[in-house]
Parts: sequence; C-alpha cells; structure tokens
Amino acid sequence: MDRMDDKLDALWSDYREACPDPEPGPDFMPKLWQRIEAQRAATTSVFRRLTAVCVAATAMLTLLMAMVLIPLVQRLPVYSASYVDELTAQHPNTYVDILNGDIR
Repeated sequence: MDRMDDKLDALWSDYREACPDPEPGPDFMPKLWQRIEAQRAATTSVFRRLTAVCVAATAMLTLLMAMVLIPLVQRLPVYSASYVDELTAQHPNTYVDILNGDIR
C-alpha cells in the first residue's frame, strides 16, 4: 500500500511541475472573463447560424408547398364544381320543365 502511495505522490508532484498555478495579477479576472465571453460568443454564433439556416429552409419549403402543392390540390375534380352545379346535376328539372309538364 505504501508503494501505491509513493507512486501517487510522485504522480501529483509531476502534475504540479507540468501545470504550475497561474500567478494572479491585476488583470487576471478581466482576462479570465474575456476568455469566457469569447467562448460564449463562439457558441452563440453557432446557434445563431443554425437558427438562420433552419428559418431559411422553412421559408423555402413553405414557398415550394405554396407554389406546387396548393395548385395541384385545387385542380382536383372535387373542387372544380360549385354547390349549385352539383345540385343542378342531381336535379336537372327546372321550374319551366315542371310547369310545362315535363316531369321525369
């Protein structure tokens, strides 16, 4: 167990030599906040670009649907006749035919 403790102590000693503590100076905190803000700005710009791409893709898809799908659906035979046209087709008798005695 002592051998493991010695190895761990040696490892911590090597780590302290490789990564010394930064000397805090008068501009330590401003520099630290500049680094934090730079990282935050980079992350924000990525999300902003991704949002812009998604909005543009949605607008293009909406225009495509408006230009292609809506006219295609409006040309279907279901929407080509009005309500009055359908009633006339189902009941071809008119008042003139009824008064003339041409009742079918």
